[in-house]
Amino acid sequence: MVAVNNVQCINHEMCNTKLLFENLIWTIDEVCKFTAYKKGTIYNLVSNGIIPYRKRGKRLFFIPCEILSWLKGE
Repeated sequence: MVAVNNVQCINHEMCNTKLLFENLIWTIDEVCKFTAYKKGTIYNLVSNGIIPYRKRGKRLFFIPCEILSWLKGE
């Protein structure tokens, strides 16, 4: 499972920043900062239905608590 194996890859600087978690919705750039994944990897995870996301028109959005739960394998 991708999420469980990459929990160590979380950018801990972002974990300590309350500002990131004050946002109710993340963009792909914020997910990349938090997970240390590249945009291409996030797009692949989205297209394979592996990572939780929302889509409005052509834009992708992510819920921070869902991303954290996904990384933890919950």
